[in-house]
Amino acid sequence: MPSRIILVIILLTLIVLPITGSSGIPWNTVPATMETTETTPQVHVEANPAPSDKSASPAPEEQPDKTVAGALSPLPEESSSEQEENDPPASQNDDGKTSVEEVQDEEQVVIADSFPSPDMCIWEYTVFKNEVLAIIDQAERSSGIKTVYGVFVLDLVNNYSCGVNENLTRIDPYDNMEEGYFNSASVIKLFQGYILCDMMRRGELNVDEVYYDSVTGRRFKLLRMIRDMISYSDNNYSNAALRLIGNQKSNEVLNRLGIHKSRIYGEMSGAIGYSRENNLKKYGTVKRCARITPRDTGLILYNIYINRENDIYMETLNKALIGNIYSTRIPAGVSRVNRDYEIAHKTGTNSHLGVYNDAGIIYCKRPFILVAFTQSTSSSAGQNFIRSLAEQLTRYFDSKA
Repeated sequence: MPSRIILVIILLTLIVLPITGSSGIPWNTVPATMETTETTPQVHVEANPAPSDKSASPAPEEQPDKTVAGALSPLPEESSSEQEENDPPASQNDDGKTSVEEVQDEEQVVIADSFPSPDMCIWEYTVFKNEVLAIIDQAERSSGIKTVYGVFVLDLVNNYSCGVNENLTRIDPYDNMEEGYFNSASVIKLFQGYILCDMMRRGELNVDEVYYDSVTGRRFKLLRMIRDMISYSDNNYSNAALRLIGNQKSNEVLNRLGIHKSRIYGEMSGAIGYSRENNLKKYGTVKRCARITPRDTGLILYNIYINRENDIYMETLNKALIGNIYSTRIPAGVSRVNRDYEIAHKTGTNSHLGVYNDAGIIYCKRPFILVAFTQSTSSSAGQNFIRSLAEQLTRYFDSKA
């Protein structure tokens, strides 16, 4: 019996001892607890975000600044997914910026306040400039014009431009203000149409409203009025447009559109209600129409050209210019090359002052802009000068197509 008892005790001892040395014994919990303590910040950041943080998550660019040092950053795909959930489409983002969809819609119409910088090749531009200036010189000699003129030419393919007196200004002795050198005559109507279109686009005027002019008794919607004012060179509509917004607002709009040297003053003569006294009373000046530069005029035409297919306002101006019923200057010269070319242009005439102007887009094989202003010249010299320019420049640009 004693030997059996001793044997049983030995067997029990052999069985129990390995169990007390296994990894499940409490003494092994100390390293495990230390390891858990070391990794606690990682587990907290990844697995336990505050519920309120998701609804007001910072913009992606702000997240790195708010990440705790030593903590795990959110996975890129998790951050992206969370941002998509928080930002509804076609609305403003958390930082108040306009959504991509809205920006794309706005970018469809780009009204430039200056000409684009051409991809300039000095040799190529020098050739262009010399050839265009030679054409202008030839037109001057063949027409016999002896007075100051202004010309601006823009190649609508590569945006090369040059001219003569295209930025010419003067100091007006009446008010000592710098202004464009050339009297606009009816080219002011192109400027006015451009101003009205910008104000409608910005919501400052209502495209659907019927406006009333008390001087003429006319009621009109603006787009139709602009077409008639330009195509038929209607002086009454020009003065009605000026009465509607005033010369100060007109010049403010021109300034924001990048037109800084041309200035609108007062109503033009040959219209209902015009008088020097009325101009002085309403606009603070006895001056009529506007003083403008060829280059400023070219900028308006450039914006019409680049936006004519995606902006109702520039489309309206383009069609109004194409519908111009007066065709004795630029169109007469272009027709010597090709009668089928469309020309979007606006003429201006004041025979008492020797003003014979024309400014247009010539839709030939290689479209270009031509602005030509004259001052104190004869009808024959002024009009022949512009006709010669239009013909020779059309031949020139066609040859480059």
